[in-house]
Amino acid sequence: LEGPCAGAQASNSQCDRQLALDLRATMASMQLKVCTPGGEQFEIQLAAGDTVRQLREAVENQKGGLEPATCLKLLQSGRVLLDDLGISEVSEEAPVMAVVTRETRLDILLHASSHSSLYKDLLGTASREEGSCSTSVMGPFPTILKVLEELRGEAVDMEHLKPGAMEGSLEFSGRNGDLLLPSLDAEPLRAAVGSSEPLEAITLSVAVNSDAYNRGLGIVIEASPLVDLPADLSQLEVYTYNGYGLQNEGRQRNALKFHPGMEDGELRMEGAGGFHNSNVGFTPKSWSQSGKKLHTLEVTLRTNGNNTVRLLGSEPGQEWKRPWQNMLFDGLHVPAIYAWLDLGSKSQPLHIGPIMMQGHFAQGTPA
Repeated sequence: LEGPCAGAQASNSQCDRQLALDLRATMASMQLKVCTPGGEQFEIQLAAGDTVRQLREAVENQKGGLEPATCLKLLQSGRVLLDDLGISEVSEEAPVMAVVTRETRLDILLHASSHSSLYKDLLGTASREEGSCSTSVMGPFPTILKVLEELRGEAVDMEHLKPGAMEGSLEFSGRNGDLLLPSLDAEPLRAAVGSSEPLEAITLSVAVNSDAYNRGLGIVIEASPLVDLPADLSQLEVYTYNGYGLQNEGRQRNALKFHPGMEDGELRMEGAGGFHNSNVGFTPKSWSQSGKKLHTLEVTLRTNGNNTVRLLGSEPGQEWKRPWQNMLFDGLHVPAIYAWLDLGSKSQPLHIGPIMMQGHFAQGTPA
């Protein structure tokens, strides 16, 4: 006798089990019945040498896929069927129960947030402005907390990002940045306006303010990892004041920061193509000085990398803009936006208002 049944130490039960498994493995195929709590039933045929992974994938395929941030778990007779389990160890006599569960880990939810139907539905409302090649302004976008709640099925608690006092607002107190808007696929927008061509540019705006004095604050813009960066990008001069906000697994980023309450505002753009602290021509009032009003940071990102930043102060007539160069948008993939506050502050957080977006096609790119 050879194999695991050889030798005096092998018990009869071990031999019997191994022989049974070997016999099942020689079968050409297995027919399994899979049921869901909602009453769905699936008949899945697999080769005896397959694993539970193939069973799970077959069920997911017959269900037409799963929603973002969910997964399918398979059970039989109270036993969880793990992906690497051989299908020959699953009984054909008892039904397999398939249960869809929601992901609860914050990092996984954040990663999946770009696929939220809330974003797709909003981009799907886009329309061209009459007589223009630009779309209507879309927004406000749902807060990232609302998106995470939709994915998880219940409210999500983030350590440094909390709901603000006003509906749709947020407060950020951390020192490492938190995601406000994930990188999005612009296809729903293009489909809504009936365009087969990529966008030429997009304009993203975020309203912010704080009482934190002499702390660079604002937003970090991060190109999608799907954007093909030009070979000559490394030739761009990189401006760094303190570098806070630029490090994230080598992703292409710019950190846009200014100083509410400080004379002249001192707005800077750190990263490739950026620039040093600049006089914006007025003093943006702090959160308390302004009566809890917000300033608007607006970035127009072009596919040729020639971008523009514009600051709109909380008071009428307060406006300033400046160009900078970096490749952050390719016409298809909207960059991600993060909240930023140098060194963080729990007592003087960054107040964040609505995020808005406008798309521009070839003949409608703003100057």
